[in-house]
Amino acid sequence: MPYGNIGTVGGIPPGVLPQTETVTINELAYEIKTTIVYIDDPFDDLAPNDLLPSDYKRVSIEISWQGLESSKKTPLVMITDISPSGIETTVTGGTLSVYVFDSNAEPVPGANVSIISTGTTPLVNMTIKTAENGRIILPGAPTCKKGCYRISVTKDGYSSERTYSASEVANPAKPYLSVLQGQISEASFSIDKLGVINVYSYKDRSNNFEVLSNTSFTIRGGRIIGTDTYDNPVYKYQNTFSTDSSGQKIISNMEWDNYYISITSTVGDISGLNPPPSISLKPNENINIKFAVSPHTANSVLISFVNPAVTPIASVSARIYDNKGFVLTASSGASGVPDFGQVFFANLARKIYQLEATISGYTKFNGTVDSYGYKQQKVILNPI
Repeated sequence: MPYGNIGTVGGIPPGVLPQTETVTINELAYEIKTTIVYIDDPFDDLAPNDLLPSDYKRVSIEISWQGLESSKKTPLVMITDISPSGIETTVTGGTLSVYVFDSNAEPVPGANVSIISTGTTPLVNMTIKTAENGRIILPGAPTCKKGCYRISVTKDGYSSERTYSASEVANPAKPYLSVLQGQISEASFSIDKLGVINVYSYKDRSNNFEVLSNTSFTIRGGRIIGTDTYDNPVYKYQNTFSTDSSGQKIISNMEWDNYYISITSTVGDISGLNPPPSISLKPNENINIKFAVSPHTANSVLISFVNPAVTPIASVSARIYDNKGFVLTASSGASGVPDFGQVFFANLARKIYQLEATISGYTKFNGTVDSYGYKQQKVILNPI
């Protein structure tokens, strides 16, 4: 095969070989995946200092099969380097560089990087795995001056991340990539193992936290993929669920993030959330979330009392009052109940109240609370 034809259809470099094909031998189907990339050898420097970064081609052929001795998880892999018969020649295009790392900033090998282009000649539509250093480097990528490369990163059991177009998000945080002649276009993506959030719904303290079945709630992550035309954040994850007849909902395949739970006024007001005030999920973690629901009132506030390490504090004596003689008192809940470290004040006027909080071993707190509608507020108490 001529050196110029050695490439894959839709790949970088382009060529005549299919990226994936199935061959049947002795009634057994074999899947053959072919990956071909240019190698920028450090022997003669690297791009952009190396003006001819497409030194030679590396061919990887991966063969797997089904049956009793399935090889899907341990395919047969063969790799070879192919050099041009003469000296290296100029190849048009730039270099596309992708780095994939986890929540600890460690490289993620074996991640699937999908690269799809629009408006390039030729078009690119390929998937390639990251190396042990979490990188893929593709010299010879077709150029485009306006973002045209959609890149997405996945791995079994891991979260995913990708670039976004302006038609999806007005101002994407990770826009489609452009590739310029002789330049390096770099992008980094962070993925890690998925976790599980178990959500439990209860009635409020006045009802002894009885199980509250079939309760609708919305859970939203803190990650932002960009902003809309009004500069409002566009969140990566937001979904609405309902607990079952036993007051439970198991949400699997969740990315590590800080999550927030809310309910509509038709359901009520959240009068307890354990742990408060946001849910921190780590990679590969399984956590339990409890929330209590009180009847909706026009103005109310849920106050979370935590120490500087953001650990809830039980048995805090809280008092809100105004200058007209209005006073309400409450004590924060104990560990294990939905309102652990929290107090809930309902049926309030639409105003700013004074707040006083005391507990042995901590400095007395004096501040204000806002009861314009339903609000959640965190108060940090400092040890004496």
